[in-house]
Amino acid sequence: MSPRDLIDIGVFGALYVVTVGIFSLLEYLNPVATLVSVAASIVGAGVPFMLFLTRVRHAGMVTVLAVLVSGFMLLIGGPPIGFVVGIAAALIAEVLLWVGRYRSRQLSVLAYAVFSTWFVGLFLPLFYARDEFLSSQSMQEKGADYTEQLDALLSPAVLLTFALSTLVFGLIGGVLGLRLLDKHFRKAGLA
Repeated sequence: MSPRDLIDIGVFGALYVVTVGIFSLLEYLNPVATLVSVAASIVGAGVPFMLFLTRVRHAGMVTVLAVLVSGFMLLIGGPPIGFVVGIAAALIAEVLLWVGRYRSRQLSVLAYAVFSTWFVGLFLPLFYARDEFLSSQSMQEKGADYTEQLDALLSPAVLLTFALSTLVFGLIGGVLGLRLLDKHFRKAGLA
């Protein structure tokens, strides 16, 4: 990778994290807003991700982006399994982009949908370490009422539906990103 590629990864990684972070603020309202914030994050982050794909010219760039994003999430208290899921999702997205020679619009949207499944990794501990997750520092900061409501809301069925919905919201975010690329960013010479 060239220094320019690394700079692009850093810039778009920061844009992606900021976009997700802004929408993630909704989760502090209540537990239902937590799921809404994830959906909004996936859709909203489709814009910087699809713009990033206009800069991707070869394999590895999406995976490095995933290392940055997943590593940041790990640093701010995300579960280690989230890092693993993020890298796995990025590798699958890389394969889709490679098949489309990094220029297929349809495969770019699909690659973003797959990339977005890294959000599932944030909630996986609810399946195998529920008590630890609910008693974690970040949950304690939100209060006992919030934690109890979240526990009641996030049943295994809801979590499974949420996991599948990340693909759907990823497709929506990818299409939105493409439309904004065509409508605004290409005219401005940014894509």
